[in-house]
Amino acid sequence: MTLTLATLTMLLAPGVVIGAVYCLARGQTKTRRRRLASPPDWTTELSADRYRPMLRLLDEGDIRFLRSQPGATAEMINRLRRHRYRVFRGYLRELQHDFERASGMLMLLAVHSQHDRADILRALMVRRLKFFLAVVRVRWRLLLYRWNVARVPVDHLVGLFESLQLELLAFDPASQNARA
Repeated sequence: MTLTLATLTMLLAPGVVIGAVYCLARGQTKTRRRRLASPPDWTTELSADRYRPMLRLLDEGDIRFLRSQPGATAEMINRLRRHRYRVFRGYLRELQHDFERASGMLMLLAVHSQHDRADILRALMVRRLKFFLAVVRVRWRLLLYRWNVARVPVDHLVGLFESLQLELLAFDPASQNARA
């Protein structure tokens, strides 16, 4: 009897574990689909407009203006440059974070789409690679900016985020209903 009970337990235990894992995974999938059916208002939260100040933040026009003012010292100019450098790095961190969130949302929407969206996933991978390379380029130029050696090209980086935002808006159920 003990042998039969032990054998029965060995056979049923894996089945119970597999059944529990299946139910848990199915419940998580349903929860994700429900969230996708009514996503939060991420369209305003992930706006490229938040990063427009980056385009002007490291502009040399302000430095030239400060130099032209009587009483401007090299220390004042260096302090302004350092302050703008720090602020720009904060914007860049936020832009990277928002880009990752937006690309993650787009990937999730494409994977759970009713239609085959392999084209969007391929384009997303290319866009992520371009964004990564643009961030590396901006970080390098930002390092040189600190010593007044180079201009920092930010417009391409913000443009990549803006195109990702437009792609996300194309998936937005509210905007699709408005177009219909």
